[in-house]
Amino acid sequence: MSFIRASAAFLYALFFIPIGMGYFCFPGKNRYFVSIGGLFASLTAFEILALIFHITLGSLRVMTLLWCLLCGSIAAAGIWKKIRMPKCQNMRKESWDTYEKILFVIALGLIFAQTLNTVLRVYYANWDDETYCATAVVSYFTDTVDRYTPQRELLREAFYNTGYNIAEWPVFSSMLAILSGLHPAIIFRTILPSFEIPFAYFIVYLLLNHFFINDRKKTFLGLIYSQLFVLITAEKLAISSEWWLVVNCWSGKALAFNIITPLILWCLFNIEDSSTEERPSYWKLLFLVCFAACLIAASLFMIVPLELAIWGMFYLFRTKRWKDTWKFALCGFPTAACAFLVMIA
Repeated sequence: MSFIRASAAFLYALFFIPIGMGYFCFPGKNRYFVSIGGLFASLTAFEILALIFHITLGSLRVMTLLWCLLCGSIAAAGIWKKIRMPKCQNMRKESWDTYEKILFVIALGLIFAQTLNTVLRVYYANWDDETYCATAVVSYFTDTVDRYTPQRELLREAFYNTGYNIAEWPVFSSMLAILSGLHPAIIFRTILPSFEIPFAYFIVYLLLNHFFINDRKKTFLGLIYSQLFVLITAEKLAISSEWWLVVNCWSGKALAFNIITPLILWCLFNIEDSSTEERPSYWKLLFLVCFAACLIAASLFMIVPLELAIWGMFYLFRTKRWKDTWKFALCGFPTAACAFLVMIA
């Protein structure tokens, strides 16, 4: 019975809600775009609710219920919208040759091996990582959104540790623990890496596919090289984004530099290269990713505005689309506002 409950909870929170919200927010887009857009829409909603309940000392379980009802309703509407959409004729897809299939299997095998190694064999302990994990556990058992200190379980004022209190990624595990009945530490360090590592490499795949313009051979070969470089770098260099992906991919900094910043870069590439009709969807996705970045890690409060500012400056001079200036400002505003709050705290 516990297995059924846990499976249903993860299917609902990590598949049904992202896919359904993706169909609602991005109708007519392909399933990859829909899944990414829906996931970050749901994380944005979670971050907004988490901040409200953190400030008001609200119940984590009530917040979980509200998130499930709100996102679930939007997801159901999105699925219904998808069902009612007129079905377009399926374009004939180019078949894969043997070389492409072999490269795909190798890339998939490396992802599976790394994920299995991280889940079953890796343990990393330092103050930062233990704070993340303890935040998830203490929030769950005190039924609050990060209002008790993770080390001593003392009730504190709102934003007692501003950077950590705004970036409430560990509390997402607490919410999943409420839904699934599993311990939040197990979810944080064992369950979520099974999604985070494949997702990180999927972002690499999207970037490579953009560079090689749908050349599957070069894309899969580049993905394999990327995986090997990650493993070699993690072995030789103890502190790096590659090392974080292998050793403690559940932490905010690992997600920040292996998922968020590359995904923002992918959105920026497509905003510049896509047609006028497709561009608004990428702007919308970029905003959701940048807003959800507030949930992931405090380091992104400075990195996201900087990434947008540097790229945006060259983008405006290259394309002469001066009217897009406000869009860059809007996408960077959530993280910039968080950075301001941290500085004045």
